[in-house]
Amino acid sequence: MKYLIFLLLAYSSWAQNAYRNVYTRSAWSERDSWQRPQELIRLLNIKPGNSVADIGCHEGYMTVKLARAVGESGHVYAVDVEPGKLNRLKEILTEQGFKNATVIRGDYDDPKLPPNSLDAAIIIDAYHEMEDHEKILMHIKSALKPEGRLLICEPIADERKKLSRPEQERKHELGIQYAREDLVQAGFLLIYQYENFVDRTAVKGDRMWVLVAKR
Repeated sequence: MKYLIFLLLAYSSWAQNAYRNVYTRSAWSERDSWQRPQELIRLLNIKPGNSVADIGCHEGYMTVKLARAVGESGHVYAVDVEPGKLNRLKEILTEQGFKNATVIRGDYDDPKLPPNSLDAAIIIDAYHEMEDHEKILMHIKSALKPEGRLLICEPIADERKKLSRPEQERKHELGIQYAREDLVQAGFLLIYQYENFVDRTAVKGDRMWVLVAKR
């Protein structure tokens, strides 16, 4: 019995460490090969000393990169609704020595960002999950400084581009036209769009588009 308990504890510890190593090293490194994170940072037009929000941050793939980009004098707000992911992100930030990031547990319709505080905000592969997009965009807009930028990057498979919005969202995707309409309706000014920003057809069967707008 003691031996069985020892094996279970050893496996639990191994699994936790394996998860951490895979997610931060293997999966993130693989994602670097297609996500084009430095191009996303360039499109955000952020500089050292800026404040930026990673909304729908998950375990912090972009949070870490943004924290490096804004430097010690800048700040990153990492927002998600899932406590488990945020707890893991806190661990990663501590492990890598970042002190310029604040982790926020947001609501599904409110990222809980300080008003008029952001030079930029980014949402990657998470906007399709935000059902109350009108409220989300309203809160983001109020958090952005004048001329502040919002970047949205989402996947959509070619064969589902003409489906209705609910049908796309059930597949965890969204066509660029729906987000474009949302941004215009919310009073943002569109400044950049690219439908084939990332071609993942060979790996995930979809392409990722990108939209950049400013307040």
